[in-house]
Amino acid sequence: MQLPKVAIIDDEEQSRETLAETLQLIGFEPFVVQDTFTEASDLSAYIQKNAQAVICDHRLSDRGLAPFTGAELMPHLYKDKVPSLLITQYTETDINVSIRKYRESIPIVIGRDDLVDLYDLDRICFKFKKGFETCSQEFRGIMSSIRRPHRTLINIVDITTDSGEDVVEVFIPSWNPYRAVRFPISQMPEEIVITVKNSLDSKEEACLFACVNTGAEKADDLYFTRFEIAPELDENDGLA
Repeated sequence: MQLPKVAIIDDEEQSRETLAETLQLIGFEPFVVQDTFTEASDLSAYIQKNAQAVICDHRLSDRGLAPFTGAELMPHLYKDKVPSLLITQYTETDINVSIRKYRESIPIVIGRDDLVDLYDLDRICFKFKKGFETCSQEFRGIMSSIRRPHRTLINIVDITTDSGEDVVEVFIPSWNPYRAVRFPISQMPEEIVITVKNSLDSKEEACLFACVNTGAEKADDLYFTRFEIAPELDENDGLA
């Protein structure tokens, strides 16, 4: 089977050269993006003219490749069914806000430290092939259990800040009732944000329904969409 031509998007020259060399060693044909772009849609269109898949760094603005992040580019590629992997060395600092905001359209996030062992090219090749195949399956409507969203109850316990942005801290009983998770408050409709803030101001817990991929093994992989105000729980129904 012929492997896809893979676009490499990284604002750091040494990193993209190393990744290009790695791709060549494992049988992929790399296409290194070196032009600058101001709009994610323009970069997406450019990629589709030159490659069949993408490996993209998350932070692209440090050296001026683009004013947007790799995560912001992902929904454009996802919509156009271009298999894409997001890589980052800032998982712990970026996952709750700038990555999770677009996580629904990012099937695969790879830590850059997973790519440093060039002596294990078979493992890297498998990771890339598996990642691209996961994307292609989602485009065909086949979602893995760790990516499939389910309508579930979430309990919002606080509003705080993370990376300079307002975030909500939530518990997801159907995923892990003892592990708090954060996501940007901007993901929720304004009328729901107002309801949540009113509940928290009254020292009450705010309960919502949301679509969440509760099969995710790690908090980093969770995403949240389609929020609804939950009715007040009945103490006798076993859910309160």
